[in-house]
Amino acid sequence: MSLKKGKKLITFHGDLPYSSTELIEKLESLDEEDIVGSGGFGTVYRMVMNDLGTFAVKKIDRSRQGSDRVFEREVEILGSVKHINLVNLRGYCRLPSSRLLIYDYLTLGSLDDLLHGKYSYT
Repeated sequence: MSLKKGKKLITFHGDLPYSSTELIEKLESLDEEDIVGSGGFGTVYRMVMNDLGTFAVKKIDRSRQGSDRVFEREVEILGSVKHINLVNLRGYCRLPSSRLLIYDYLTLGSLDDLLHGKYSYT
């Protein structure tokens, strides 16, 4: 869905039960308190909606060379695939200053956390 002022929101695998305006407002209000992780091309935030629906949002660092390509590849691949072993990409948002990927939030942490012993489930 195209929005005013260079904003664009696209959702996959069925619409999210939130208006575009509500999603954009939540995306734009993410700050350091919401950070749950970071990687080579971005920072991951926990976004909690008014009804407590929770999503992980990956904000692509556009200052890194190749970041636009990373964003496009992730949207292309994960936006077209739905598999039990992959986190579900729910959509993406292009804002004038950033590119954001919206995923289902995994309450038990990331695969990296599990593999490298951050959490113990024994």
